[in-house]
Amino acid sequence: MSKEGGLARIRLHGNPGTPKGRQLGGLHSIKTHKSLGTAFKILRRYPTPPNSTKLAELLGIIAGDGHIDTYQVSIATNSETDLAHAEYCRQLFEKVFRVQASLYFRNDCKACVVAVSSKSIANILVKKGMVRGYKINGSLRMPTWVRKNTRFKKAFVRGLFDTDGSVYLDRHVIKGRTYKNIAMLFTNRSLPLLADFKDALEDLGLRPTQKTNFAVFLRRKEDIWTYFKLVGSSNPKHLKKIRGYFAS
Repeated sequence: MSKEGGLARIRLHGNPGTPKGRQLGGLHSIKTHKSLGTAFKILRRYPTPPNSTKLAELLGIIAGDGHIDTYQVSIATNSETDLAHAEYCRQLFEKVFRVQASLYFRNDCKACVVAVSSKSIANILVKKGMVRGYKINGSLRMPTWVRKNTRFKKAFVRGLFDTDGSVYLDRHVIKGRTYKNIAMLFTNRSLPLLADFKDALEDLGLRPTQKTNFAVFLRRKEDIWTYFKLVGSSNPKHLKKIRGYFAS
């Protein structure tokens, strides 16, 4: 019985001892795995993109609200206040890597996530200067190739502030009179990255202040105007506040 079964298998898949037989057997195996949903996943390799302002901004965004593990890159943000910027991030991924990025909403909190599942892209981002896993332990900072180019540095700062920064009205009382001034605040737990951000602002001729370990401020009206003129923002939330203040 076993002999007859073996001969039947050879007639169906070919002799496993010959190249032709092994080819037929391999093709049949692939067909079977596909039908059962157990097919092996083939690693798709993406070309490394050239250094550019788009890539630098994407790295800034990832340094702020992003996370890189072995097989996925994700950016999480507030689904109520930053949904438009999340969509911008999704499109930026596609422009830089020519890959389809997904955007989904979390049910446990008011958050939306832009994600790309690709080991190849995760590896490229690490080679470009990002940190895999917990960013603070990895001493994340602005990549060297970004710091050496003014355009790239502006783009990185833009991405970083658009995710980890805020624009607000600074209220203070002097002799019983309340004053409202526009202010910018950037916070991050990575001290090297925070120092790079502050240095970048100073390189632009701005005068940031740092009274706590994890926060950098811009409080002068003219500095804030200059920042948005030179660096800009891709986050409509920030632009709306700035336009509202300076139009008043």
